Amino acid sequence: HPEPVFGATAWHDITLPVLRQYLDRRSAKTQGNREMALLSIIWGKARLWGMTALPWPAAGVKNWKNEEQAREFEVTDALFDAVYQQADRVLRDCMDIATATGMRLTDARTVRMPMDGKLRFRAGKTGKWAFFEVAQSPVLAALVQRREAMKAYSVMLLTTDTGRQVSARMLRDRYDEARDKAALANPKLATEIRAMYLRDMRKRAADLADDVEQASKLLQHSSTKVTKVH
Repeated sequence: HPEPVFGATAWHDITLPVLRQYLDRRSAKTQGNREMALLSIIWGKARLWGMTALPWPAAGVKNWKNEEQAREFEVTDALFDAVYQQADRVLRDCMDIATATGMRLTDARTVRMPMDGKLRFRAGKTGKWAFFEVAQSPVLAALVQRREAMKAYSVMLLTTDTGRQVSARMLRDRYDEARDKAALANPKLATEIRAMYLRDMRKRAADLADDVEQASKLLQHSSTKVTKVH
């Protein structure tokens, strides 16, 4: 929108109607909800640090954000293969790590090389620890073997061809390029390919699990109910 909702404003000027106005103007409705959640956290910190004594304007108010619907998407073998074929080695390795382990992208990008045959990582979002036996996954085993043959400065499992750590921007650019090429090469699947995100590899990992309990354990969910929703 040409006129921003927020500008140089005082804490007392940010009211619930103003927050709602932002959501109305925001084109990406779900992302707008996430931004309000972040603003709520910032507001709480501001109260803690004495920047304001005002309560969060939406405290105690239900259903004030945009309605959301769970996104339903299945990463089929055809969709996965279409992008995988167009991906470079770095992107393929990332797709393999996420699909084999169910890791979130940040964790797949920053997980360290295995010790004693085990991948160990602490989920950036939840703080939970997870362990994976590399030998139990042919995909991981082959990936680790290739990685051990590289001269890398980074201690991360996922590295560039020059042995450097892979950034989020590197992955995003690589995926966008591979997805565009895959869509052009597979016109019948183009719409579905363009709707698939790199983070959907975590969903694919869950779909490949034997049952919902195994998927829940893989994704480190607190219960199978959470897994079913996802």
